[in-house]
Amino acid sequence: MQFIWPIKGDYRVIYLDDDYQLTVIGRAKRDYVWVMSRKPDFSNEELERVKDFIEGVGYDASKLQRVPQREAISE
Repeated sequence: MQFIWPIKGDYRVIYLDDDYQLTVIGRAKRDYVWVMSRKPDFSNEELERVKDFIEGVGYDASKLQRVPQREAISE
């Protein structure tokens, strides 16, 4: 991914669920990983499944931090 020349970033979609509701973004160096959801909150069962996937492809899932989210406000 390239924001503006000459700034480039390693941004890879490494997982996307069947309903396009949950995705995992990672880097080739496996030093950063992001879990993104269309819903502001998802179940602990979903989180555990994603953690298993993340560990299975070589990331340290113990470093994941859950960030509180809120619903988008539409006007």
